[in-house]
Order: sequence, then structure tokens, then C-alpha cells
Amino acid sequence: MNKITPFQIILLAGFGVVAVIAVLIFSGILPGYKNESAQRGPAVSLSLWGTLPGKQMNGVISAINKENKSYRITYAEYPASSYENEVINALASGSGPDFWIISQDMILKNKDKISLIPFAYYPERNFRDDFIDISNLFVDQKNGGLTAFPFLIDPIVMYWNKDLFSSAGISQPPQNWDEFAEDVKIFTEKNEAGNITQAGTALGELSNIRNGKDILSMLIIQSGNPIMKMDNKDNLKVALDEEDSSGKSPAVISVKFFNDFSDPNKSVYSWNKALSNADTMFAKGALAMYFGYASEWLEIKAKNPHLNFDIAEVPQIKGDKTKTAFAKIYALAIMKNSSQAKKQAAMSSILFMVSNAVSKDFSQAAGLASSRRDLLAEKTADAYFGLINKAAVMSKAWLEPDGDEVRRIFKDMVESVSSGSLSVGDSVRLAKNRLDQELRKYAEK
Repeated sequence: MNKITPFQIILLAGFGVVAVIAVLIFSGILPGYKNESAQRGPAVSLSLWGTLPGKQMNGVISAINKENKSYRITYAEYPASSYENEVINALASGSGPDFWIISQDMILKNKDKISLIPFAYYPERNFRDDFIDISNLFVDQKNGGLTAFPFLIDPIVMYWNKDLFSSAGISQPPQNWDEFAEDVKIFTEKNEAGNITQAGTALGELSNIRNGKDILSMLIIQSGNPIMKMDNKDNLKVALDEEDSSGKSPAVISVKFFNDFSDPNKSVYSWNKALSNADTMFAKGALAMYFGYASEWLEIKAKNPHLNFDIAEVPQIKGDKTKTAFAKIYALAIMKNSSQAKKQAAMSSILFMVSNAVSKDFSQAAGLASSRRDLLAEKTADAYFGLINKAAVMSKAWLEPDGDEVRRIFKDMVESVSSGSLSVGDSVRLAKNRLDQELRKYAEK
């Protein structure tokens, strides 16, 4: 029997009515939750922290504060590179946010800082019906609740240089990895010394590929390996080295494919450590295809306003009927150290922020996909949202014990193969063992 925390008791006792309202809000029947009639005294001040740009968030938050009189949200933006340390330092000094924006690579190592929202408050069936599948990463089956509510989704897409494509007589981006490999050969150019002057794509390294860890994760998941999964006792288990029904290892196949693009002996050789960062190369017009997050669109545009580029779905395995992409999913989590009054107010604000109309406002403001099934099912004439919404629905991800450490593990896995120090199979097994060690650090939090 799981122990019920004081927060859960208060939620169950004090929010029985709100649970019904929550279902109506999530289903879109109610436009939002106003608590003006129940207002007693001054509004509860809530501090929300995150890495999403304040200029995109604050307009919607300001409108929320005007509409809801029972709480007032103040948003603070922090750089992704220092965000978690800022939270840890603030908590150590007795301050910090009341609720915060987290992503899937932050869940496990921060479980001890997060208040679980029990299923008795918001049923699992409603959660799965309201939010797309990638949101299930926030379902804590073993403890009977939700670690956070899904907020916004930032899918990986394929950026492609339209001028390079048209100059090569290619009218559209590749649909599968076989076509992709052929296009890479066409676009990659070398000078007399054999140095790459124009790259078909950026794969095969992690040191100068901004999203290398996530691209490799996507390839492995596309190949049929979830990297992390639940066992029959609802405990997390690393599955990186597991084989499929035919006896092949999806991870081995994926790492080999990834590394081929940085191997000078392969026909698809198009990338190496000596080149500039992949995002910089694409913005300069020297990279034909770049795998980046949808949120990078404005950044690329700012670097080179004259670059003629577009986005496309990521290539798929030829003949595979299931389309899979990868995404970063942002979610709203309540801090465990907040007062009970603030936890209740934070819960009310979260319900409002992920309701139909408000979720749409945040999606439009941030340029990211909503996590709600009903909003993603809506038809849109907007070319950008039409693609990223579809990519969000297709997306999968995994619970990384520690995003920074996983990057180091994946980097070592790739480089040990390219250097010849380990076979692909041995590098995958070593990476699996290191992931096991990382998981053990956080499994009991």
C-alpha cells in the first residue's frame, strides 16, 4: 500500500469538486476555471520558473492573471544551461518556484522535488484521453499519480535548404532514410584536399551536433527499441541492448547508421569534428539537411534572414507503417516544498493553463505544439503549425535519468566505435551498463 502524503490528502479532501471541473476543462466543455466567487482575501502569489522565453510566455500569463482573481502568476525565465542549478540553489536557500516547467530529461533526477498529483484527483483514463501519447512519460503507475501536466511539445523536424535542393534538381525532401542517404551523397562537396566544403547532413558526431543525443535516440526508437521501459512490476528498466524478434539489435543498427556519416570510408561521408557546429553550418547555407527542434526556426531566421529554407517531417524507415518522430515535451510540475495553499493554487493555475483555449494561446505564442489531443486534431491552414502539430502526435521520447550524463554516454558510445576501440555491439552494451548505473541513482527518489 503506497503511503498517502499530506498534499494528496488535502487534494482529495479539498478538491473533490475541482476534480469534476478539471474533467470539464480538459474536455473543452468549460473555457477555463474562474474562482472569483470563492475568492477570500488577496490573490495567492505564485512563482513559475522555466526556460521558455519570457517574451512568449508573459503575454498569455498576463491575460490569465486578469481573468483569475484567486492567484497571480509571476514567470521567471532561466537559461537552459543553468536552470536546474538555479532551482537547486534557490531551494537550498528556502526560496524557489511554486511550480516549474520541466522536460522528460528532468523527471527522474528531480522526483524528490516534485509533488505527485494522485489519480484520485485526476483519473488516468481522462489523462490518456486528453493528452497525446508522449505525455504518458508523466504517468507514475507505481505511485498512482502524475508527476506533471503536459504543456507544450517541441518536435524535432528536418530543416532543408531549398536553394540547394532546387539547384540539384530535387523537388522535395526525402521521405525515408534510403532516399536521405542518396541525397546526402549528392549534396556533400569536398575541395581538392578532400575537406568537406558543403555537407549533405550532420550526423555521426556529438561534439559539434547540437541535437546529436536526441537524433540518435530518435533513430533507436524508430528502429523499435524504446531505450527505457517498464517491467512487469512497473519499475523502469534500461532496454538499450535488447534484440528484436528477428534477433537483431535496433541500437546496434542505429549507431552504425549514425556513424556512417562521419566515416571517410563510407559513400555517405558528410561530417566530421573539424566542421563548425551543425546549426551554424545550416544558417550559413553550407548544410543541406539539419535535424533541429521546431523552436530553432526563429533562431535560424535571425542568423540569416536571407536563407531560403523550410521544415519537413523527419525521414522514416522504408516500408515501416508506423511513423515516429522525437520531441522535447514541456510540463508543469508542483514543487514539493511549497505551502499547501500555494500547491492548491498552483494546481488550479495548471488546470487553467492546459485547458483548451489557454493551451492554444500558449501554443501560438511559443510557436510550439499543444499537448492536447483535441487541439492537435483541429485543421489548420498554417503551414508551420500544420507540420509541427503532426510531428508532435508522431513523437516519442524516453525518461532520461540525467540529460547531461546521457549525452556523455551517447558521445562515448559513438566515439568508441568511430575510433575503433570498441565494436558497435560492445559500445552499446557499455552504454547500457552506464545507463543502468544512472538509473539506480534516481530510481528510489
